[in-house]
Amino acid sequence: MGVRETTAFVLLPIILAAIVWLPPWVYLGAVAVVGLLAAWELVALFRAKGHPVPLVPTLAASFAGTVVAWQQDLELWAWFTVAALLLLPVWYLLTGGAVEGASAALAGSLFVALYFAVTTGAMGLLRLSFGPELGWKVVLLHCLTIWGGDSGAYYVGVRWGKHKLAPRVSPKKSWEGILGGIALTFFGVWFCRTVFFPELPWALAWAEAAMLSLLAPVGDLVESLFKRDVGVKDSSDLIPGHGGFLDRTDSLFFAAPFTWVLMLLSLPR
Repeated sequence: MGVRETTAFVLLPIILAAIVWLPPWVYLGAVAVVGLLAAWELVALFRAKGHPVPLVPTLAASFAGTVVAWQQDLELWAWFTVAALLLLPVWYLLTGGAVEGASAALAGSLFVALYFAVTTGAMGLLRLSFGPELGWKVVLLHCLTIWGGDSGAYYVGVRWGKHKLAPRVSPKKSWEGILGGIALTFFGVWFCRTVFFPELPWALAWAEAAMLSLLAPVGDLVESLFKRDVGVKDSSDLIPGHGGFLDRTDSLFFAAPFTWVLMLLSLPR
């Protein structure tokens, strides 16, 4: 068993406990912490490129936006968006942020804050929007399906990958890996529906599988854009064998708002 597999073996029971058995606030707290760590890594990538993105206000805005999203109040979300757009530049100005690179710094700060407010917020809403009986099932369906697809893409790509998917952005990804990811994604949805989510209509299950088959690799490639721009393979080395938190949440977080909307339109609440 390699480092990658050992880390997954250790972390998976903890993650499953937070999703399924522990109180919802434990899951929400874990999501918030992971979102902040991923946001910190993305800010670090921007800074490594020479963009002086302010760390503390960016992370504070990201966390605030996540909590606001969990309130499920569109008016409150609108106020948060306005505040972030106006107050982050004012903070940068009043704290003496560098004039050179200010545009890139503020663009990066706003992107990080809003991106993680939306995606980390959606990860929490998967649990909060569907009641105690279905909430954990929606979260587990989303996570297991994404993880299964990622694993299928990784192992099939390593073993049989020959035709490059996007060599300029992510040189190691292949079309063979994508096919492996699609196969494991559909299997993952079938497994979840069969084992613990019988309330999920089959038509909705296959729609979720098809959607995640597309969105998971897109989320991965979006993060790869930032890493290739800086010239690094991983966002950090905080998770042995897996890189950083941004590496492990790219597909998961990116697809979460789409899963939330699809389930919101289809499942009882």
